[in-house]
Amino acid sequence: MRVLILCALLFVSTTASKSGPNPRDVARVVDAYTKPLVARGDLSGQLLILKNGKVLVERNYGEANEELGTPVTPETRFNIASVTKPMTKTIAIQLIQEKKLGVNDPISHWFPDFPKGDSITVLHLLRHRSGIPHELMPDSVMTRPFTAAELVDIAKRLPLDFSPGSKESYSSGGFEVLARILELASGKSYSDLIRDLIFHPLGMVHTINQDSRAIPDRAFDYLPGSKGLERAPAQDFSGLVGAGSVWSTARDLHLFVRAVATGTRGEGVRQSFVQDGRLDFNGRTGGFKAWAVWDSTSDLEAVFTSNVSSGAPDALKRDVLRLAAGESVPPPVLPELRKELLPLAELKTWEGEYQIEHGPHISLKVKDGVLYASDWIMLPATDGSMFCPRDYGRVRRIDGPDGLPVRLDWIEGSDTYPAPRVNRP
Repeated sequence: MRVLILCALLFVSTTASKSGPNPRDVARVVDAYTKPLVARGDLSGQLLILKNGKVLVERNYGEANEELGTPVTPETRFNIASVTKPMTKTIAIQLIQEKKLGVNDPISHWFPDFPKGDSITVLHLLRHRSGIPHELMPDSVMTRPFTAAELVDIAKRLPLDFSPGSKESYSSGGFEVLARILELASGKSYSDLIRDLIFHPLGMVHTINQDSRAIPDRAFDYLPGSKGLERAPAQDFSGLVGAGSVWSTARDLHLFVRAVATGTRGEGVRQSFVQDGRLDFNGRTGGFKAWAVWDSTSDLEAVFTSNVSSGAPDALKRDVLRLAAGESVPPPVLPELRKELLPLAELKTWEGEYQIEHGPHISLKVKDGVLYASDWIMLPATDGSMFCPRDYGRVRRIDGPDGLPVRLDWIEGSDTYPAPRVNRP
C-alpha cells in the first residue's frame, strides 16, 4: 500500500511539473514584483504572460490618459515603436517569396535619384547596413502626418552615415525607405499592406497603422519629470512608417509573436527572428515602450505595451521569464532621492560633454534648475549620485584635482559604462 501511495504521489508531482507553472503562483510573484513599480507611477500598460500559448497572467496597469484618469484596459492601443520593424520585415519576406522584389535589388530601381542608390540593396535595408541615418528628422518635426514617399524625399537629402554594406548600424530611416519600396512593389499603401498580410489574417482586430489624428482608444505617452510624470511632446508616428508606426495591444501583439514563433508565417520568418531558441522584440519612441519575449524550451512568452518611458518596463523584461516560471524575483532597488533640489552652482559642475566608449555621446546641461542628460532628466540621490528614471541608471562622478568630474560611471544593474568627459561648457 505504501508503495502504491508513493507511486501515486510521484505521478502527481511529475504531471504537475510537466503542466508548467501554476497560474496562481505566477500571478503572486508578478504582483509582488510590479506593485512598487506601479505605485511609483513607473509602470503603466498591458502585461500578458503565457505558457504554450495559453494565458497565465494578464494585467492592466496605470492610466491611458493621466489628465482624465482614463484607466488602461485590454483594448487600449499603444504605439509599439520598433516592434513595427519585425512586421515590416515579415511583409518583405512574403513579397520576396512572391518574386515581387529581390534581396539584392538596388533601391535605385525604385528611386533613380537616391544618392548611392545603386549600392544600397533591399538586404542592406533589412540588415541595417544601408548607411541611411537612424533618424531622418528630429522628433520636434514629427508633429504632422507623413507619407512614406515624403520620408524617402527627406532621406535623399541626408548624407549617408557610412558606405553601404561596410558596417551595421541600427536605422529606422532604412526601414522607412523600405516601407515605400514595399508600397511600390505591391501596389498598395503600407497601411493596406500590413492590414491585409498581417493584421487581418492573424485576427489582430485592435491593431492599426495610421496617423495620429484618429486613433480610437489610444494611450497617451508620458516621461518622468522633476515633479512626476509629464506628457511627452506630441508626435505623429506616421513619420516612422514601417519602423515605429503601428498601434496595438498586448493581446494582438501576442498573436503576431505566436505566429512567428510557431512558424505559421513561414519558416523563413521564423528563422529571421528566433535565434538560439529565443524571440526578442523591443521598441521605444517618445514615452512609449513595447517588448515581447518567447523561449522555445519552456514555451513561455511575455508581451508588454507601455505608455511611460521609465526603467521599469526594461527591468520587467529582464526578469519576466523567471517570473513566468513561478520564481520569486525581487523588484529593482531604487536609490533614495533628495527631497530638495541641489544648489544651482553645484548642479552646474556636472555640465559638460561625455562619451561612453562604443556608445552614445551624452550632453549634461542644467535647465530650469534641473540636470538633464540630453533630454533625460537626472534626479539627485541622497548618496551623491544622480538617478535617471528613464532607464533606472545611477550616475556617479569621478572628480579630478580641480574638483570637477573627469568621468561619469553610468550604472545599470550590474553593468557600469564609463563615460570620460570630452568637453566642458
